[in-house]
Amino acid sequence: MAPLNFDIHQAPKEINSTARLGTLSIPGSQPTDQHDTLGNKDAKKRVIETPGCFMYSIKGSVPHLTPDNMRLQDFGGVNVSLEQLLQNDQPASFASKWPKFTLADYLHLQDLILLCDLRDYVSPNPAEKLGPNTDRHVLLSTPKGIRQLTLNDYLQVVRQFRPDIVVAMADNVSLEKVKEQQQQRKTEKQSEAGQEAHAPGEKRIKKSIERTLKWLDQILLEREGKDGLAEDRKMEEEKRRKKEKKEKKRTLDSESTANADKRQQLEAIQPAMQTITTEPWSDVAVFAHVQGALLEQERIRSAVETSARQGVDGFIIDAASVLAIKNATTTATETSSLETKEEVLRLVKVSLDHLPLQKPRMVYGIQTPEDVLKAIALGVDLFDTSYPYQLTEDGKASLYSFGDNVDAIPADINSKNDNRWINLWDEEHADKFVPILVGCECYACKGGRHTRAYINHLLRTHEMLATVLLISHNMYQYSKFFFNVRKSIQEGTFEKHSQAFHARFGVEPVRTGEKHEAQLVVEAALQKRNQRLEGPEGGVAPAIVLGEGQDKQEANGKKRPEVEGKEEAEEIEKKEKKAKKELQDNSADH
Repeated sequence: MAPLNFDIHQAPKEINSTARLGTLSIPGSQPTDQHDTLGNKDAKKRVIETPGCFMYSIKGSVPHLTPDNMRLQDFGGVNVSLEQLLQNDQPASFASKWPKFTLADYLHLQDLILLCDLRDYVSPNPAEKLGPNTDRHVLLSTPKGIRQLTLNDYLQVVRQFRPDIVVAMADNVSLEKVKEQQQQRKTEKQSEAGQEAHAPGEKRIKKSIERTLKWLDQILLEREGKDGLAEDRKMEEEKRRKKEKKEKKRTLDSESTANADKRQQLEAIQPAMQTITTEPWSDVAVFAHVQGALLEQERIRSAVETSARQGVDGFIIDAASVLAIKNATTTATETSSLETKEEVLRLVKVSLDHLPLQKPRMVYGIQTPEDVLKAIALGVDLFDTSYPYQLTEDGKASLYSFGDNVDAIPADINSKNDNRWINLWDEEHADKFVPILVGCECYACKGGRHTRAYINHLLRTHEMLATVLLISHNMYQYSKFFFNVRKSIQEGTFEKHSQAFHARFGVEPVRTGEKHEAQLVVEAALQKRNQRLEGPEGGVAPAIVLGEGQDKQEANGKKRPEVEGKEEAEEIEKKEKKAKKELQDNSADH
């Protein structure tokens, strides 16, 4: 039995689109709307409707969501980055403490399809800091620092963790320091030579493809219970023997010639290599990375040769690294940003055109709704939920929609933001006692229980409930977006609705990483408070003494921050009660 099922229900209907409908499931799965109880070991896996998403996670947990709230989201899988989980002694400690536990058991994700990759492709590009990989290992940024992970280590992790889908170890290239370019800049006497990151060259890209294909072949052999590492051990053994031979020869040459016969006997003794048999793990599906970076011909070669491997169950196209390379080589303007995204999508299409249609394709680094629509039109099946996570981190709430109701949501007339989202850090929302989005059925909006003013207050008082409500809303809107996309593909209106979406919501502004002014003020106040609590002795809070400075502050009419926050909360509560009463009176009059 195959470890993974991918069924295509509807082939592309429209001329200018290759969007298709399908389902990704584990044998014995059930529809996504049947939510199992938390931690139920007998729970059946959900089904991911495609085009669809894996939930983005940090250390195995979906950010800002408790497990019960996570299961309210209409997504059937979770993407876990192994580099965030690995300790120095793992998987050894994991296997000794929980020998019968898989990673899904440990994380209580038995009812979700679990996909594991080595790296987190959402966080800022780590490869620039880690350095290049080698034939023997890749470099990972773990909680305990930078770690070398060999293929043997990787296979031990897979055997113990047993995810539903594992992404084969790959040599992903990104921004690396090219010695030839550095040397050229040194001769030109540029002071910043050697400090800049440059796109990888053709030689480096070809090497990455060869390494990735070799590791993929070894992983597929190991999954069948065969010795995939025999060739590596043979090479290591040959190196060891050559080294020992030189040492022994040097020792014997220093002695008398009477030991010549003994030397010949030592050289003739070479123990035979032993083949190691392992337990197969055929219950784990394998997705393979498609490489090639910016070189079109190499992307084609990687796609063709990867597709030729019969045991591959799906494909990963890393657009995140390509986007990072392109951004580093272009000027950061709005025009260049659009051109860069179009170029990245063109390179993604080059890879997609040479992949088999009957297997799922997942892409990293394509997040915004308009880019997702373009990728779906190219034939991409799977994405992740990093976009709603990034909106939440910025204090933003989604307003966009897709389909027949694209014009049903009015833009805020006085809003400084794009009409696809609002930033609840803005002062203008401090007195808006309305839901984030009227008619939204998410946990935050349903029943009008949480208002924009309330979330604005939570953000400014650094309450964790703010991000809980925001992520609940943003995840719900993202899932609704994909639901309407699948509906439009089924009805043959995907191209029409995509054009309407672009006309209505435009292009997502470039995410610069800059924080809102109010957010900076709050974080500065928190940092100052933490320093005060730690005290001069490091960790010891000083006694609170009413001093001259505090007397002056009270004399000037200034109040302590905690008093101001309490009064602000009481004032907001009064305004909410007043607004609800006015609504009730108006409805009674009518």
